[in-house]
Amino acid sequence: MALPRQFRRLRLGLVGFGDVAHRSLELCLSRPTQQHGPRLIVVGRTAAQRIAPQIRPAFISGRHSALGLDLDHRHAVRRITPILQAAIIYLPTAEPKTAGAKTANLDRRARDFACALRACQVAMPLVYLSTTGVYGNHQGAEVSETSRCQTRQPRSLRRLDAERALRPLGAHVLRVPGIYDSHERLPTARLRAQQPALRQEDDVFTNHVHADDLARIALIALFRGKPCRITNAVDETDMKMADYFDAVADAIGMARPPRISREEMSSLAAQGAVHPMMMGFLAESRRVKSTRLLRELRMHLRYPTVSHTLRELKSQSHVPSSAR
Repeated sequence: MALPRQFRRLRLGLVGFGDVAHRSLELCLSRPTQQHGPRLIVVGRTAAQRIAPQIRPAFISGRHSALGLDLDHRHAVRRITPILQAAIIYLPTAEPKTAGAKTANLDRRARDFACALRACQVAMPLVYLSTTGVYGNHQGAEVSETSRCQTRQPRSLRRLDAERALRPLGAHVLRVPGIYDSHERLPTARLRAQQPALRQEDDVFTNHVHADDLARIALIALFRGKPCRITNAVDETDMKMADYFDAVADAIGMARPPRISREEMSSLAAQGAVHPMMMGFLAESRRVKSTRLLRELRMHLRYPTVSHTLRELKSQSHVPSSAR
């Protein structure tokens, strides 16, 4: 005898409840058939507090669940995995804690999560959001999913370690570049402070994806992504970093940043005027491409390039306030 519908509903776990997970959650809840869609389980240290007021009733009613757990605690992870028994999107948020230099390049959080999943002995669709930083510096050359990973950055090495822990469990890995959107994820603070950028001959290529597109990609990869497969979740932008800053400045009506040489940038970094993470970005140049996004995930981006997004943003800024 077939089980009643309420016992056959798919569970979808969003583990690591940051901005992209919240966008994926809103996408699921905005569907006209969401009442008969998957039961959503969001997991994070402050998951319950971060749920937007407009979708909170769906959680208060008991249709969906928010679990406030610290994923750095191994015992908490072991408790949560049997509850999930679901399709899972694992989205790293804050950097995991490291015990010392010997483990600085290891992602203990992902390793503990992988061990807990393995102990469940149940195959679950799994998507892991990694970073295109794992490719390292390719001197501006094109990079695909089969290119060599040669990063030396500790953060990227931890993501690569997480990939190696989760892919044997069938995880589909999305390698994600710089995430932006039309409002909150633009470098406005940097432009306002007139922080310098590299001159053209010293500049590096950078890669992008809109946060809304990434939320859709993560959901689609659960059902269309091949197990153990890697997909670069990138748009079609082919742009250097300073050119990106200039384009954003022009779109929002701010002054372009000053251009300086790499030697001058290094001198500012030595004085503490440039963040070490930014210097890490400026040490690597690559043009990340993906044919799998369209060919395998059949994903058509709403924002195919940064220029498309900025044109839309610029046109919205010209709409009279009474018409908005």
